[in-house]
Amino acid sequence: MSRWLGHPLFAPVLVLAALAWGTGLIAFLLVGPSLGGWARAVLTYCFGWSAATRAYRLDAVLLVTLQPPLFALVVGFFYADELRAFARRLGGRVVGGTALLGFVAAAATLVLSGDVVGSAPATAAGAPVRDGRPAPRAVLTDHHGRPFELGAAGDRPLAVTFVYANCHGTCPALVATLQATAALVGDRARFVAVTLDPARDTPAALAAYAERWSLGDSWRLLSGPPAAVDAARRAWGVTAERLPDGEIAHANVIVLVDRAGRIAYTHRGLGQAPRELAAALARLAEERG
Repeated sequence: MSRWLGHPLFAPVLVLAALAWGTGLIAFLLVGPSLGGWARAVLTYCFGWSAATRAYRLDAVLLVTLQPPLFALVVGFFYADELRAFARRLGGRVVGGTALLGFVAAAATLVLSGDVVGSAPATAAGAPVRDGRPAPRAVLTDHHGRPFELGAAGDRPLAVTFVYANCHGTCPALVATLQATAALVGDRARFVAVTLDPARDTPAALAAYAERWSLGDSWRLLSGPPAAVDAARRAWGVTAERLPDGEIAHANVIVLVDRAGRIAYTHRGLGQAPRELAAALARLAEERG
């Protein structure tokens, strides 16, 4: 090991590898959304890519673009002489300059592409403000084949989201968040998932998915005629766009509705805390009128 650590090319190779890795990672961020569902799932969970805005969070982009140069600075602190010697050679200048220019060009392309949006931690702005508007009404069919009036007053508050069964991106994360919320709040709330793909997500298909996802009696998976489902989606302010590969880019939304059928809180994006959602639903369950 000491022989490798003392080799004159050890530090230059480390720096070049870091720059090459950073350049490749940025290239993946640039072309990943067009590679299919698997790539968008990786980009969503690892780099904060949003299917709704088709953009990355600024903090994730800064992490990707700053890591390689910071790593190079750390290596340079311990191996300054070796790096200077490498840079004095013609081959070192050519290879090192090419790697550095490639990384800078890739990072600049990402930052200037318009695929980055500013963000803040979910808790930075505090809890969502209570809304109070009547929830949009829509009569759809649940996965038991029974009509369900979305937005109507009921005996329990609702947590409503919009997903589709064949989603390989953010939908599993939304469902998992609400499953964890359901485990905390118990039978004091209902959980509603409206499909964004009614042509494939028939009530029978949704029943199979409900069993596969182990969704309990408090869940209602809703479908219906495409025109009715699309009207409901638009009324609830959820954007969605079908992509050429069949995936659906859509806003990630969880809406809490009180027992009177009024929108209480709207949570946008991923990363919502199940404990906070459960606490809000418990408060709504205790409200009168």
